[in-house]
Amino acid sequence: MEEPELNYIKMFNAGERITINNCSFGYLSHRIVFYLLNLHIKSRHTYFARAGTSRDEDSYKTDASLSDQGRLYAEKMGQALLQHRDGERLGLIERGGPDVPLKPLRVWTSTRRRTVETADWLYNQGYSVRQRTQLSQLNPGVCEKMSERRIRLEMPDEVAKHEADPYHHRYPRAESYHDLAVRLEPIILELERQQDDLLIIAHESVLRVLYGYLMACNATDIPGLSFPRNEIIEIIPASYSNEATSIAIPDLPPEIIPSSPEDLEIPVPPSEAPSGAATPMVLGPPKADASVSRLGTPRITTTPPTNGSSTPPGLGEGSLLLVERALRD
Repeated sequence: MEEPELNYIKMFNAGERITINNCSFGYLSHRIVFYLLNLHIKSRHTYFARAGTSRDEDSYKTDASLSDQGRLYAEKMGQALLQHRDGERLGLIERGGPDVPLKPLRVWTSTRRRTVETADWLYNQGYSVRQRTQLSQLNPGVCEKMSERRIRLEMPDEVAKHEADPYHHRYPRAESYHDLAVRLEPIILELERQQDDLLIIAHESVLRVLYGYLMACNATDIPGLSFPRNEIIEIIPASYSNEATSIAIPDLPPEIIPSSPEDLEIPVPPSEAPSGAATPMVLGPPKADASVSRLGTPRITTTPPTNGSSTPPGLGEGSLLLVERALRD
């Protein structure tokens, strides 16, 4: 492609050189170039873990500290992750691989108290912990601490809109998953630039969006993804797809394991689901999809891009999160 009148961007040898011709298509072209400049092909592992349970699970505004069970979870999660990393290194050596040290592990959390305290055990072991404001959970707005029954009685129109489009809909004074994805754009760019292994400790709503980006999930599937506390999700980048596996966290109290205890009110489940003021909102089984398994749990398999092309996940549907702001009215 050498036509001088065309607008194009050419990358050579995975970032060794980039040629930009006619930047007349403005903001969008600059965002694409900025994104491409942050890509690399070095192998690294990304881990997702939930924050521990807090003393006031249902409150968004309180920003409560970890409960005793939350502190137990933080310790067991850290131990399970470090044992897994050591096991992977020993397994590589046994298969004839080089005896080299593990890559450094970095930890990102939000600025909310329970995510910071969940990382304290790893911080005390000498690992680097960084707090990022963009990793804060989805804001439930006026629906905070409201039961499903009350939401349906007081806001039937909002419930209908949410059921029609759970990714883009926002409740009054709340955030939608689309809003959260736009907020996470700087995190996604830095995630692509990261060369060390990375553990992200965050609320489930944040993990849904980041997992959806890395695994090229459809936007409609993101609100239904589930991350129980007894698992750490490990994502390993590959050329045209990312591989996700789960790391079990043993000996946790069963009452803290189910996914989304903090999301009691958001999202509202389908109308045919049973209703109750104190009943956890359980999403029904999602549509069959390459990136989602039963009950919305991330499928622990190699997942190809969902757009049917050979485009790597970083350049496929997930990368739209980086330019959606330019495409909005």
